[in-house]
Amino acid sequence: MRRFAALLLSLLLSSCVYLVEDTKPDTRPIPVPNPQTVPAPSLGNYTYTCTEGRLVVSYVTNDSVRVFYNDAFQVLSLRDTSPERVYSNGTYTWSLNRSGQGTLRVGSQLVRTGCTL
Repeated sequence: MRRFAALLLSLLLSSCVYLVEDTKPDTRPIPVPNPQTVPAPSLGNYTYTCTEGRLVVSYVTNDSVRVFYNDAFQVLSLRDTSPERVYSNGTYTWSLNRSGQGTLRVGSQLVRTGCTL
């Protein structure tokens, strides 16, 4: 009976040690979203009314847009999300601020400003 009790006790203690080892706290840092990040608009086509005229922007994915300007579509890739959401292909740049107001640049020239839905 003593052998049985000793065996049972050793099994119980080894399982306790296993449980203690298995419940270590997670020490990985918790990612905190940047409060300045401008969220992506829902995917789809939008017509913005700008100071200089209208502009059609298609949010194709969370990382790319198609802008219809000067009778042609320009595909722009996401470059930044803070302080503005910026898409660019090197020549054309579409920027959208936190309040949803957009700006289109061609090179260094502003061609559409104050763009709102």
